[in-house]
Amino acid sequence: MPRSILIPRLVVALLVGAALWYMWIITGPKLEIGGASPDQQAVGGLQGLTPRDFGESGTGVVVTAQGTWLVGLVDDEYHTFEPSAGPVNLTEQLYGKAPKAPQEQNTYFGYFSRSKPQTTIVSRLEADGQFKQVAQLSGAASLVASADGARVLLLTDLKRPNGADGQVVFTSDDQGKTWTLLAGELFPAIGGALMLLDPYFYSKDEVWAWSFPDEMEDESNRVSTGVYYSADGGLHSTLIATPHPLVVGREYVSRKRPDIKQWHDSNDQVTHVLQLDARRAYIWVSQRFWGVAPDDKGGNVSVSVTTRVELTRVDGQWQTGTAQREDDLYITDLANNGAGRVLGLIDHGPDGQAVVAEMNTTTLAWQPLGEVPNVFSPLAASTVAQKLWVGRNSLMISTYSQHQPPRWLYWWGKASISSGAVFYSTNWGQSWRRLALDGAEHGIRGFDGASDRVFWARQSHLYDVGIHAYGLR
Repeated sequence: MPRSILIPRLVVALLVGAALWYMWIITGPKLEIGGASPDQQAVGGLQGLTPRDFGESGTGVVVTAQGTWLVGLVDDEYHTFEPSAGPVNLTEQLYGKAPKAPQEQNTYFGYFSRSKPQTTIVSRLEADGQFKQVAQLSGAASLVASADGARVLLLTDLKRPNGADGQVVFTSDDQGKTWTLLAGELFPAIGGALMLLDPYFYSKDEVWAWSFPDEMEDESNRVSTGVYYSADGGLHSTLIATPHPLVVGREYVSRKRPDIKQWHDSNDQVTHVLQLDARRAYIWVSQRFWGVAPDDKGGNVSVSVTTRVELTRVDGQWQTGTAQREDDLYITDLANNGAGRVLGLIDHGPDGQAVVAEMNTTTLAWQPLGEVPNVFSPLAASTVAQKLWVGRNSLMISTYSQHQPPRWLYWWGKASISSGAVFYSTNWGQSWRRLALDGAEHGIRGFDGASDRVFWARQSHLYDVGIHAYGLR
């Protein structure tokens, strides 16, 4: 073939190939095409309910040393529950079989929402590979377990009977065979919606919970950190207080960034608590303030600060040390992998770039491990890290990326394409692979760090809830 014909054809082939490659990179994640399926396993099924019935707002899969649980929230409009001798009807156990007022009047959220009636289904994996329903409850609930899995708690949005304050908590010490109404409130001083509580169990009975810290001193010249500690599973708790507030006001960041003249009213704030051993624990409060960028281009800029306080147990009581502040640090997620490593998803530095980092438990310094993956890589994209899961030998992260095509390709206007994705790493963030998940993060039903498994439900499954897992080791 003459060179005058060959070269143009090669150029055209290269251009077509590049265009196809570009289209594959930007549309593959959006259409959820591709992704890895490492060590795929069928965990178990729940007969009679579909993933659509089951919804995505329930607890999902909870793995303990004593069993595997599946908890979901079903819309009653699409499923009728007949009386059965199988699962325990916790609503009847609580209120009796007499007809009650409409469901929302008995729930904490009923004061704020007129949502359609829902039922929480609690099931446990049996030896035959099926999740057996052990309890059901009218309303929403979430399940948490003690560190050894011997005790599980069902936190509900139901109001306590007989006009008592707080919401209902059921406990089971025999893996769901029987359920007992907790005599008192769980962390009564916290108040608010119990289902939004995310208790952190250090052992069977030692448990922490927290809400927002105070900004002002009380009558005792102490300031609430919003963190409570309990040595009896949450029945009785002690507030952790400090001499000075752990949160800062806008004037603090204004002094740090006098070039920012206009600040937004809203800011981000998150609290983390981690007990490292029997005598040492830490509280972190991260804040992110938003303002208008000083470059007159109308963009936004963030300024972060994290306050840390050490807790030392002396004669059975937690005592607080001096608060330490670190500018330009925001801790989105923080977790112990169960084998002595503490990892976090942090924004560090004035640019606020999210990275996965490991914390030295002696010096408390952060060592970046790897950048947050971009689903459109190698194309440029702005990426937001949403959540980090930490396993014994693996990491998993959910992200949301947005790519803008070059103007020469989309010259008649501005355009962008965005997609969420879930990635995993087996070398502590040095490299990442995208997971094949239906609905990206929305397909996740749970994560077990001890076995490095992520649980998911196949969205297209029509008749039963089929729970699957990927092994990430």
